[in-house]
Amino acid sequence: MTPRLTSITVSDFRSINGEVTIPLDAPVVIIHGQNGAGKTSILSAIELGLTGAVQALGRSEVDYVSHLTHKSKTQGSVEVTMNDHNGQNKASKLIVTNAGVQNHHLLDEEFSRFFSERCYLSQSTLSRLLELYQHQDTRKSDSALTKFVKDLLGLDRLEALIDGLHPTGDIRRLRKSVPSYGEAEEDINEIQKLIANSTAEIDKLDKEIDLIKVEIQQRISTLYPEKNNPFINPKDALVYFQETSEETQLDSIARIRRDLQASEAQWNQLIISTQSAQRTVIEDEETQTRSALDLWKQETGNELELIHQELKTTFPDLPSPSVSSPELARSVAYSAVDRELERCLALLTQDLKDGVRLSELNQSIEQGKARNAVLDSQLTESATLTMGLAQLLAQLSPHIESEDCPVCGRDYSEVSSTPLKSHLSGHIAALTEQAGRLQALATDKSTTLGLIAAAERERAEVLNRILDPELRDLLKTRRARFEELIVKLDKLKVPASKGVELQQRASETSLRLAEFRSSDERATSLRFSIGEIAKTLNQPLPGTSESLEEVLARLINFTESIEFLMTNRQQVSRLGREYVKTWQSHLDQKMRLSDSNKPLKIQLEKLKVAKAESERRLDLAKNLSLQAREARTAIVRRVFNDKLNKVWQDLFIRLAPDEPFVPAFALPDPSTGSVEAKLETLYRSGGKGGNPQAMLSAGNLNTAALTLFLSLHLSVKPTLPWLIIDDPVQSMDEVHISQFAALLRTLSKQHKRQIIIAVHERPLFEYLALELSPAFQDDRLITIELGRNSEGVTTAIYEPKIYIPDQALAA
Repeated sequence: MTPRLTSITVSDFRSINGEVTIPLDAPVVIIHGQNGAGKTSILSAIELGLTGAVQALGRSEVDYVSHLTHKSKTQGSVEVTMNDHNGQNKASKLIVTNAGVQNHHLLDEEFSRFFSERCYLSQSTLSRLLELYQHQDTRKSDSALTKFVKDLLGLDRLEALIDGLHPTGDIRRLRKSVPSYGEAEEDINEIQKLIANSTAEIDKLDKEIDLIKVEIQQRISTLYPEKNNPFINPKDALVYFQETSEETQLDSIARIRRDLQASEAQWNQLIISTQSAQRTVIEDEETQTRSALDLWKQETGNELELIHQELKTTFPDLPSPSVSSPELARSVAYSAVDRELERCLALLTQDLKDGVRLSELNQSIEQGKARNAVLDSQLTESATLTMGLAQLLAQLSPHIESEDCPVCGRDYSEVSSTPLKSHLSGHIAALTEQAGRLQALATDKSTTLGLIAAAERERAEVLNRILDPELRDLLKTRRARFEELIVKLDKLKVPASKGVELQQRASETSLRLAEFRSSDERATSLRFSIGEIAKTLNQPLPGTSESLEEVLARLINFTESIEFLMTNRQQVSRLGREYVKTWQSHLDQKMRLSDSNKPLKIQLEKLKVAKAESERRLDLAKNLSLQAREARTAIVRRVFNDKLNKVWQDLFIRLAPDEPFVPAFALPDPSTGSVEAKLETLYRSGGKGGNPQAMLSAGNLNTAALTLFLSLHLSVKPTLPWLIIDDPVQSMDEVHISQFAALLRTLSKQHKRQIIIAVHERPLFEYLALELSPAFQDDRLITIELGRNSEGVTTAIYEPKIYIPDQALAA
């Protein structure tokens, strides 16, 4: 069943003020009204109710939804009803506010797009239709005309196939679209590099192994010159460099050599220390030093010890001069006494200052209290005269016009020659002056009381700081004693330093004397130990005529020669083991490289097979892409020549029979790229012109746009057989209008399109109503006249017209 719009109810929508219901259940509906009456608003409401949007408004302003309600209202509504393909009645009521549109529209997304592009031509779109159809949002996007052509021709899948196969035409594009192909190539190159690097590393290891074998052979010949020394692997070569007991022997020889060298140094020291003359000098020096130190302890040391005992009760941490350094004990005691003396002096000085300050504060407090008493008496005397009396007399002054007193009524001139008004003014001035003095006295008293309070607070603080008399006397006594101790400790500075020097000298001489006394015993012991070392080395023992210096030199030379020979063998053996270890490491590394190459070679073979298969499929894809392009070329040429251009040319010539230029679709060449529909003009006599916008007049340009819209509508399956056009006859003459009316009649009667058209001019409205009147039974025409009443509310006069047979012709 053919779907049909049945009615629309609009309330407070754009220029519609109030609520109007427009019946649409007819093959043709013609809407007439003056400018601003609401024709475009009705058609926009139909689009909004069906699709949920008004595309023409959206092109000019993004936030057009906030302006859909009538300017004097905050909410509007649009209700559209229709019969769908199944004959069922469907309706949607949208609520329009400044915040947006509520509820859901009638058509789904696909039908909504078809309606906006194929069924509804708004007045603002008509003048820009050719421009809009050819506009592209971006360089890579299709224009609206191109999108329509692809929908019409069914090229979307073919275009998708060509676009999908586009990367197969160039290996660089293929790598971008199919990363795994590029990754496989990179993997092949990377694996080949890894295998080449491993092979080069193996060759390098073989060369190094040959050099190592030569070095090992040289060292075996050094250790075993009498042997042929054959070896074929690291294990065989390592036998020649095994660690033996020579390592232990070498350690033993080295230890004996060090013992001999130590004995030699000890003997040289004993020779020096065993000189008897020097020993006598040291013994005399030790006796003299000890006597001087004892004398110092009886004098200076005893005095320091007494001072320490006296200060110990006050400073328990002081070091004792008899145990530690005398000068250290003296300096520490001096510092402690000096700090305590400074503390006593500070306390006594502050106490003296506090006593003086206390006297000053007591005097200030007494003076402040005396002044406060004087101010109290002055305030008492002045309290009888107040400012209130002065103000009261000042209020009486304006009422004195003669010498009669306004209070008692007596003539003031009887008692004084001064005028009454002058006398009153002088008395008021005196009262005012006394009031000022009273205020000054009050301020002075407040200041005096503040000073007394501050002085009393400070006196309390001073009283808290003043020392107790017993504590003050104790501090004075300590100060005097510590001053005496400071003098004593200062005088003992040089003697204390001398005591330190005597202690050091006595210690040094005692130590040297002890060393001399033990030298004889060590010399005997040393000769015996050297004999034991000679037995260990299997060397001759020290003879009675052989000096100990000669024995030590002979044994040291023997141990050094043996140690050199053994060290050289150990070094050769150690280097040999290192070469064998390096040889074995190279063999292990060579094996690891060989093992790692095996999976790489297997993976490389798999990748090469996969790449070969990819290249085979790539050739197939290229052939498929070529066939798809050829198929697209054939479809485009056939449809553009046989259908699109033929329909558009027929419609345009019908409306503009005298125009020499005919607009047409430029035949695209899709063999090198995607289809891109463009417009051109053709001369009727043959040849091509430019774009229709450059070749046609304004009226014929509108005609071209209108016929393009109609041809695009007629070129596709009538999913929604509706044509809604807003004032399409702009700049058309009478011939165009008559041809257009005939075209509309053909579309309605023959092609079964439901037509809703809005016109502005009254004669055109009446002409179209006549031309599109019902022509057969069940045919119908609805005319709508929009207007406004005296209150500005929109009105709609509905007039249905049905088919009435011509009785004259019937007769």
